[in-house]
Amino acid sequence: MKQSVAIFDFGTSKITVLVGRRGINDSICIDGIGRCEYAGYSGGKWLDAERLASAVSHAISSAESSARVQLDKLYIGVPNDFSLCRINDAAISLSKKRRVTEQDVIALRDSANLYENDPDWTVINIQPIYFTLDDDRKLVEPVGMTSTKLGGSLSYLLARKDFIEIVDAAINSAGIAETEYVSSSLAEILFLFDDYKRDNCVMLADVGAIGTSLSIGRGDGVCRQYYFSWGGARITSAIAEKLGISPKEAELLKRQVILSLEPDYVPTEDTEPILMQTEYEVEIDNEIKTFDVSQTNLIVRLEIERLARYIEKALKNCDYDYPEFTPLSITGGGLNYIRGAAEYLSECLNREVNRVESSLPMLDRPQLSSALGLLDMVLSSEQPPSGLIDRFRRWLSKR
Repeated sequence: MKQSVAIFDFGTSKITVLVGRRGINDSICIDGIGRCEYAGYSGGKWLDAERLASAVSHAISSAESSARVQLDKLYIGVPNDFSLCRINDAAISLSKKRRVTEQDVIALRDSANLYENDPDWTVINIQPIYFTLDDDRKLVEPVGMTSTKLGGSLSYLLARKDFIEIVDAAINSAGIAETEYVSSSLAEILFLFDDYKRDNCVMLADVGAIGTSLSIGRGDGVCRQYYFSWGGARITSAIAEKLGISPKEAELLKRQVILSLEPDYVPTEDTEPILMQTEYEVEIDNEIKTFDVSQTNLIVRLEIERLARYIEKALKNCDYDYPEFTPLSITGGGLNYIRGAAEYLSECLNREVNRVESSLPMLDRPQLSSALGLLDMVLSSEQPPSGLIDRFRRWLSKR
């Protein structure tokens, strides 16, 4: 049996631990999974720091029981809220016209690393956006090319040191001594988008229960990343408050919503009659309750408009020169249960919006995009590198 690895993913409302290995045709086999709800985080702070360790321990023990293994190492995804992205452009002279080597690329990477002695941040991933030679062409694989200099645009992803200290303490208390940290947003982008799409620029919003991570990626790196405190739970809360129902009822009602329904539509003589739905039905404790479609949809639309304003503000203030009409892809469990949400968000942003999730059989669930991305990235790092770009992808920070 191929060696399994274990990853640890901090969602905004759930912790997920996956134990998995590489299957045939580069697939992923899940040997075990552990999940635990917890208070989450927002604004770079844990919402219930005192209970974090117990939630971590519960998720780990559940994964170990599910996989029937004793874990000794965890690869931990660092969320955007505890992470920082910096793009550094650098160039080195090769002294004479010759072929570029992998050692030259490593020298370029090291020359642009300005963060080795930072008191608050530590580098967890270094990825290439592109490389340049003396003719200023942009390319993704410079090794073997002839030039007098080597330049490039490199993405440095950093994690807060206090985040690592707190998480290490919680995981060590669960009996696991070895940890390694990687960027969750980078793992998702490399997992969900192919090389061609990434070379043209991608934009990904992972909408969770209480927060959303927005990342812009290009090449094999992350160019900019953001986090804001808006998630699917905001919709549930708004429905409960406006309709005077319990959070449980509101969550069930939210999952019935179809934003494309137009109950007030009045057909003319020239249009074919269509079946109109004016009420949603929700069963609570063997009792059917009905809710007005127009009123419910309006509440949901207003909250999606709030999300759109967060995204618009982030993109307006973004100083990275991404293509203007880059589509926005959404994943995560916060919006993907609502039919018509992506289409309405597209209207609000005046930008193409599409859903994206794993293409792996039986694992095509958007709420697992981050965890599966981490697992795929780590499994790739365990394989012998086949080229320079693979080496970049596998430069995980050793601690």
